Amino acid sequence: MSMPRRIVIVEDSAALNELLCNALRKEGYEVSGFLDAESLLEYPNLKDTDLMVLDIQLPGESGLSLAKRFREFMPALGIMMLTTRTSNGQRIEGYDAGADFYLPKPISPAELCQAVNSLLARRNGGSALQTDLQQPVCYLTRASHVLSCGEQNLKLSAAEVAILTALAGAPDKQLEHWQLLELLSSEAEVVNRAALDVRIYRLRGKLKETVNIDQPIVSVRGFGYRLGFELRMV
Repeated sequence: MSMPRRIVIVEDSAALNELLCNALRKEGYEVSGFLDAESLLEYPNLKDTDLMVLDIQLPGESGLSLAKRFREFMPALGIMMLTTRTSNGQRIEGYDAGADFYLPKPISPAELCQAVNSLLARRNGGSALQTDLQQPVCYLTRASHVLSCGEQNLKLSAAEVAILTALAGAPDKQLEHWQLLELLSSEAEVVNRAALDVRIYRLRGKLKETVNIDQPIVSVRGFGYRLGFELRMV
């Protein structure tokens, strides 16, 4: 019999913490709740955790700081951010810190459970989608919006930088359609799935010559998109 997946929730509202913990326990997960970073860091099973749900605005060390810290030494860890900070720039900051999902408050227990189930299922089987044996390595300078691959340089828009940054930091370098739509929700021209697909198509076309591969962004049927090359931020 397999062991239940281990989840921790760090949320400083005791009532919300208990509500979310109980909802996930009913789903069959082993769940521990903490009110701040200090108590989390004393958790004896921390290294065996499968997924963390982090409120961004915590007393003491913030959820963003925790995400960056754990993403560095636990790269396989699932990370979800809970926050009232939902602007485009704030979401990008969350993904850049290592978050897989960025969930706005207020959030229902049912929505959190669905997101947790989706992320853990994807992490179980997502590696089968990764088929690239060799990938070119490119560098993205976010301050200037310039992508560099060897001697090739490509100027990108802010939205294109946001897409590539989010994909590069995601598990298996892939995101679901709804995650990309949420990321770009403040871009007036990206309002639905069709518009997202057009933007990805155009970005893929711009990247082909610079990255020198046919599929720099790969469509994953019924799921979303995957980055087809190694991208590092500078």
